[in-house]
Amino acid sequence: MPIWEWMRDKSSWSKAMAMALLVGSITAGIVNGMPKSDNLTVFRIADFLGGPGNNLFLILTNFLIIGWAWRKRLRSIISLTLKLDFFVWVVVQGTKLIHFGPWTRRPNGGAGGFPSGHATHAFGMAFLLTLFFPRFSWVWYGLAAAISWSRVETDWHSGFQVTAGILFGVVIVCVLVGQWLKHPESYIVKNTGDGYMDKVPTSQVPDAK
Repeated sequence: MPIWEWMRDKSSWSKAMAMALLVGSITAGIVNGMPKSDNLTVFRIADFLGGPGNNLFLILTNFLIIGWAWRKRLRSIISLTLKLDFFVWVVVQGTKLIHFGPWTRRPNGGAGGFPSGHATHAFGMAFLLTLFFPRFSWVWYGLAAAISWSRVETDWHSGFQVTAGILFGVVIVCVLVGQWLKHPESYIVKNTGDGYMDKVPTSQVPDAK
């Protein structure tokens, strides 16, 4: 389905996918095409976003999804969230152990620059958040984009490494969500047109499987 059709579709699955492609592409364009700022204030903002800000985003959003799923007794969603955390760590850290070439080094000279784990986890979590809380999709993806940009601004990653991280995150979460959609508890949030988000079983949403 083309991105413009995804954007018009009212299901949270389509919205999460469209936003991943749109915001991911914009973020990749910014980190690869925009020069770094020499402004100290901008650097401090980026340093916060890439450090405490990133930690707060991941911790609070994990608590948000897991706490909500716990109250709803949706154990499969708790499992899905923890699987995302686990597989992001395994895939990113495993890839960092492979020495592909000098381009995998960080701009500041350190090792383990490819891919950006911050971008991977942030975009993976933004996808998951949009799937269950689609009303706030621009908040989730906006924060993921800001965290990803911060890694280039503070010299922890190159634009290419961040772009790779975005792709890693989207692929990992799509694989995991694709498996979850086969679970009996799975559903897609669908907009009924009057602002009310209705839960629709995935069997009624052909593009979700």
